[in-house]
Amino acid sequence: MAVKLKDADAALEPGWVFVLKLIPVLGTVVLLGAVVQLILGFVVTGGMDSLVGVHILFGIVGLALVIALAAIAFRAKTATLYSKLTMIILTIVVLAQVGLGFQLLGGAESLTLPHEANGFVVIILSLLMGGITFWSTKRKVKA
Repeated sequence: MAVKLKDADAALEPGWVFVLKLIPVLGTVVLLGAVVQLILGFVVTGGMDSLVGVHILFGIVGLALVIALAAIAFRAKTATLYSKLTMIILTIVVLAQVGLGFQLLGGAESLTLPHEANGFVVIILSLLMGGITFWSTKRKVKA
């Protein structure tokens, strides 16, 4: 997608201007989605089975967003090794989270605690990813 730039920004590539603004937005959406998912999960566990479909939908959309964020992070020339490693781990953890969720739907009630704990891990990794991105950006601005 081509982005029209002003003359002052002529040194920047049009495609990367869009991607650089998209990364923080996607990261924020992933973090907020993980928090909403955690709350929804506890509500569903508390007995509100009518929200299971919403919880499943948010989980699958969250997985797609994490995969998209990982793909963008690997394409960005400015992404650090730490951010790439964190994105790999976050993608694997979210994929495991979706898998655990489907196993819970199949009746594996013993997986409730690992599913809940994994939700906290997703939030922690999302926060870590935001911190790495902020630290990396701040360091590059000083240089």
